[in-house]
Amino acid sequence: MNPLKKELQRYERALKKFFGIPAAERKQKDREKLLTILGVPNPQEFLNMHIPLWQARIDELLDPTSTDMLPISIGHSYVNWVRGAIRQLPRESRVKIFSSKMKLTGLKKAIQELIGKIRGRKPKDFYVDDVQLVDKIHKDTRVSVVTDEGERFDLYISRFGCTGEYIFSGLPGIVEIPAQPVQFHVTPQGEEILIKPVEEGVNLYLDDSLPADYFLENWEWIVEGVARCDALGDAIGTALRFGHYMATEDRRVYTIDNIEIFHLDSTDVKIHEPVYDFISRRVHPDDAKKRKQLREKLRKKYEEVYEAQMAKIREKWPQIERYLSEFKRLIREYTGEPFEIVLSRIRSRIFGKK
Repeated sequence: MNPLKKELQRYERALKKFFGIPAAERKQKDREKLLTILGVPNPQEFLNMHIPLWQARIDELLDPTSTDMLPISIGHSYVNWVRGAIRQLPRESRVKIFSSKMKLTGLKKAIQELIGKIRGRKPKDFYVDDVQLVDKIHKDTRVSVVTDEGERFDLYISRFGCTGEYIFSGLPGIVEIPAQPVQFHVTPQGEEILIKPVEEGVNLYLDDSLPADYFLENWEWIVEGVARCDALGDAIGTALRFGHYMATEDRRVYTIDNIEIFHLDSTDVKIHEPVYDFISRRVHPDDAKKRKQLREKLRKKYEEVYEAQMAKIREKWPQIERYLSEFKRLIREYTGEPFEIVLSRIRSRIFGKK
């Protein structure tokens, strides 16, 4: 049961009344009253922060027809100030703000759909338990929800790079590569968002706590998993990033943040350190001879698995083509090119591999 249910209902009634006032006619006292009901400890202090257009940004934050919890451009010079101000709000206040947005934006149904993909069945109901703003361009809000059965799910609400990641999301399953489920949603107001689980496992490239022994003991399945992911990434033209790979306790490797795809020109540059270079460097940072020996061993395994996965991708091409055809309009909008040209270039890349 939602512990904030009654407080949320009271806030939503006040919110409806507040947004019934034309924007130009809203007064300081109207915002103070709403923030008091929201549970903000010192509404006047919050309202008087020295941030440009702050009161208008507060209205954007509270707007129940918008999914946005960070009402400022990510590239704005004041973005950290705005993020910091919202982070200072009590947890219950952030929860009520986000919860009030779920009905009119369709977020509630979208989250139910994603939970259904994760656990095999949709929950009848859930409530929001926590909301955090995170310092990531493509994952600006982290939400914790609890279902009517008491299960907790930690999710990202992404408002950046949604289309590419959505198109990519179904491809790993076709070619038998692990992947996390995602839920793409377009709100009635036209916002595109992507909802996805918080990553499971460790980030192979970014988790500095992983000791060298971890890679020495687990290199075989890690290299195999990365090679499979790289084969698909190369086939579809994914722009790989440092920190792209996750590894789970049950020895699965999958990629995250596949927001840039269809980089299919030979001149496209990937800022990416091959896994056999990365692991050999982590294991033997000060021994060039051992590093070279390990690198060759890993590279041989990588190339063997990579080629096998490319063969699997060629085998599954009819399914891949049918899948991509379902996204004709999105792919055309995403790339700015006719779908048939993009598909032809993908086909050439896949079947050009030896």
